[in-house]
Order: sequence, then structure tokens, then C-alpha cells
Amino acid sequence: MKKTLPIIILFLTVFFTGTAARAQVQNTDISLEITPAYPAPNQDVTAVLSSQALDLDKALITWSQDGQDKLSGIGKKQFQFNTGSFGSPTNISASIDTVGGNSLIKSVTVWPAEVDMLYEAPDAFVPPFYEGLALPASQSRIKVVAIPFLSSGNGQTGGSNLSYTWSKDGRGQSQASGWGNSSFTFNNSYLDNGNAISVQVSDITGNSTAGGTINIQTVNPKIIFYSRDEVLGTDWQEALSDGFSVPSGGATITAAPYFFSGPNPDSSNLSYAWTLNGQAIDTPSPKNILSVKPQSGTSGTADIKLTINNIGTLFQTISKTLTVNF
Repeated sequence: MKKTLPIIILFLTVFFTGTAARAQVQNTDISLEITPAYPAPNQDVTAVLSSQALDLDKALITWSQDGQDKLSGIGKKQFQFNTGSFGSPTNISASIDTVGGNSLIKSVTVWPAEVDMLYEAPDAFVPPFYEGLALPASQSRIKVVAIPFLSSGNGQTGGSNLSYTWSKDGRGQSQASGWGNSSFTFNNSYLDNGNAISVQVSDITGNSTAGGTINIQTVNPKIIFYSRDEVLGTDWQEALSDGFSVPSGGATITAAPYFFSGPNPDSSNLSYAWTLNGQAIDTPSPKNILSVKPQSGTSGTADIKLTINNIGTLFQTISKTLTVNF
């Protein structure tokens, strides 16, 4: 038994040494990533090599861009380059020669792409001919639209021929994602002052990919007063300010509930409370149009106050006072 033991040990040592000699580093043992992950045209990009299987700090790494060597040296794990114009690919490759005698090549083709993202609150009220954006208030319904600009070897890819992966505040939205789903609609929570909406867009091959993020902040709704003519209707061109003079024959005032959720100012979801010098006034019909007439032979000032509350939400409420002369 004493003579057998060294022979067994010797055999095992040769066996494992032989196995180690035959081990080869695979191409999959090295990863090549770029930052940002979805480069836009004419943007600075950093390519980085990493590996858990071998020591890249001791490897000879040669970087090439579009077939031309650009950087070479021991442990050169990073390479910076600039993307071209839209539709122009950039080919990046890294040749890795390890101290163990392995030679590997990692490569990536970068197609510059970008995604424009627009949003609106489709249920938020804005008056006719309003040229601004319908902004979301707390608990508004918000719609985000992605407009991608992707290009590959087959030319520019249209929005309906792409796959969209949406996320809201870092959480994937699988029901809203899918082929051709270029828009995402959601309801803001009363707990959130804003939301970060992201989308990843790719073609059918996955070779052309772009991403974008938009941060949407909620706003407080507001009330703006306008004068109204019985024949011409509301004058939306100029808002009323304190000091508005009420003629002896009276005046009609229209209140516009900007950014409140509702199809129109007279919506059943909106509660109106009018007061004149602190005294409650019967709610007119429509609720947002009030006619006032000074008493004959009197003059002075009066405070007209309006409070609007969306009874379907917690925080869509606002008050506004207009001081008028008569």
C-alpha cells in the first residue's frame, strides 16, 4: 500500500495538468458593451471590454474602427469613438491576445438612432385655439408618443414596423409594450409629482435599437377669467385682470378651468362655488359663465371669487379672485 499511493497521486496530477492545458478561453467569456447603450448621431461613445474568465489588464488589446487600427496596448480595455450621421454605421472591433496565447476578437456595429418623445394630457381642459400643451394635473390621464429614427442596412425603419418596450418609473409595462405600440397611456397617481417614462425601440432583427426617456411633471390647475359677449361669445384673446371695469349695463364673465380633467368646463365632475364679496352666489348655468350687474347709482369695487374642485380626484382644486370696478 505504501508503494501504490505515490503512483495514484502522480496519475491524478498528470490528469488535471493535462485538462488545464487543453482549456481554452471562449469568445463568450468576454463582453463588449457601449455607453450610452443607444447612441445618437454624432455622439461620443465609450466601448468597454470586461471578463470574469481572464485578466484583461495583462492582455494586448488592439481596437479598430471601420477596419483601421486606432488604439493598441496592454490592458487597453476602453476605447472612445464618435458615431457618424444618421444612417451611417460604425464598426468597432477589439482584438485580444492573452498571456496564455489565446487570440479573440469582439466586435459591434453601431447604428446611430434616436427617439423623440412627446406627451399630452388628452382629458385636460384647454380653451379653443389654445396653442400650448395640455398639461397634466394630479391624477390626470397622460399619453406619451415615441417617434423613433432608426436606420439599418435596409434603410430607415418606419414606426409601425418596430417593437416598443415601455417602462414607467423603472417598472416594465408589458401590457402596453409590443409590435407597433408607439404610444403609452397611463393615469398619474396622486402620490406622484411626476413620472419617468422610458421606451426601447428595435427592428425585427434587433440589430437597430434606440431608447429614450421623458420626465413628466404634474402641474396645479388654474382658473383664468375672460369677458363674454352675448353675440360674439367669449373673447379668448385676452384674459381679465384685477381692475376690470363692469359697465352699468352689466358684464358676463367666463371662467376657464385650465388643466382640470374633464371633457368641458360644465362637466359633472367639476364643482363650482362662486362668491361675491364673501357671499355665496347661486351656481349659474353653465357653471363657468357668470353674469354680474351693479346696482343702479352705485360705484366701487367688488371681489368675485371662484373655487373649482374636481370631485373625482383628491388634489385637482383651485381658487381665483377677480377684483372688478363698477
